[in-house]
Amino acid sequence: MSVTPALRAGARSAYRDLLRASASTFHGDELIQRAFRHNMRTEALCLDSSAQHDVKLVEEKIQLARELATMLRRNVVQARRTQTQDGDDAWNLRFTKDTELGENESIKNPPPMPSSRRARRLEKSEQSVEPAAQHSVNTPRNFSALKKAHKERKIPELREEDIEESFVRGSGPGGQSINKTQNNVQLLHKPTGFRVACQETRSLQTNRMLARRWLLQKLDKLHNPGLSKGELQRAKQQERERQRRKKSKRKASAREDCLKAQEK
Repeated sequence: MSVTPALRAGARSAYRDLLRASASTFHGDELIQRAFRHNMRTEALCLDSSAQHDVKLVEEKIQLARELATMLRRNVVQARRTQTQDGDDAWNLRFTKDTELGENESIKNPPPMPSSRRARRLEKSEQSVEPAAQHSVNTPRNFSALKKAHKERKIPELREEDIEESFVRGSGPGGQSINKTQNNVQLLHKPTGFRVACQETRSLQTNRMLARRWLLQKLDKLHNPGLSKGELQRAKQQERERQRRKKSKRKASAREDCLKAQEK
């Protein structure tokens, strides 16, 4: 089956729409705009002479162009570095009429974000009511002792009154069940400033549960440095590697002893 004129017209329309989206998103930044268009022509949307007659491939490229155009309009914003009245560095964000904004005011009207690393570290330390330094423990180096300490650790409590929850429309593959429903769960832990966003499934309730689980893991890592579940799994993998290397050395030593005995 050959590519029909209607399909070719659809491809041209999708490509023009992508060009208009890039012009709007990268307005005033010719270098980025030219680089993006060059990448689209030579890599992302490029088809060789044999593939240009494949209807399925052409339809996939059309769909990709439309998704990229939607993503550029909704989810990409320009940021320019400026200075506040106090002389601190800040970022100004340029939103368009198509930019997808969240429901809460902190996303609709974001405050200027300092670009200094030191300023961000100071802000995070001020927001944390119980910094990790207050919960410092001597993390055991032995895996058995680490496992015991992990079981005896105090898991922090995640209280609903400390959470600011918002729902935004999802993005990416999944059809209307993702792109036209507010199933993207975003959580802000107000005492620490931790943020998580979950869009793993099409179910809003499942995403809410997973988002809270991820937030609790972050709090666990903060309150129990070196003893969280993820760090225990890494330590377990390291212990397996250590045992494997130790076993390999024993085998090599036994092999050398056997060769020496045969030579004698």
